[in-house]
Amino acid sequence: MTTKDTSLSLVAYDPTFLELSWNWLNDSEIKKMTHTPDFTRDEQHAWFAGLASKTDYKIWGLQYNGKPIGVCGLKKITGTDAEYWGYIGEKQYWGIGLGSAILQLIESEAAKAGLYSVWLSVIPENIRAIRLYRKNGYTEENQQGDLLIMRKRI
Repeated sequence: MTTKDTSLSLVAYDPTFLELSWNWLNDSEIKKMTHTPDFTRDEQHAWFAGLASKTDYKIWGLQYNGKPIGVCGLKKITGTDAEYWGYIGEKQYWGIGLGSAILQLIESEAAKAGLYSVWLSVIPENIRAIRLYRKNGYTEENQQGDLLIMRKRI
């Protein structure tokens, strides 16, 4: 799927994205903003091997003009909602307006799956992301520990 206004697309999450994700998620800034715990390559490969059997988890690679730039998906999928997660790993693509397009793509996938809402968790220090989510119709639902929970009805 590609958005109408950009060259951004969701593509299969394959070994190329798996390898890039290792680098992206071990970047200290991305690790903090995504609330990612430490993990080993063996753990990452075991996780990847188990993806095909998961029914409550969807993952896509993000390509911009054909270049892999990040990863996003839906997890904790129920019959009514799912948690959005994602990140742009290639930092030169931060702040150029791709966030809204990513949300549009994810919300489209959620609607196709028959979901009524999408929620997400974000650390309160990630002001840029919170601004993006508010701009795109997400509202603050509650705080769970050190994470802010936001939701949008689709």
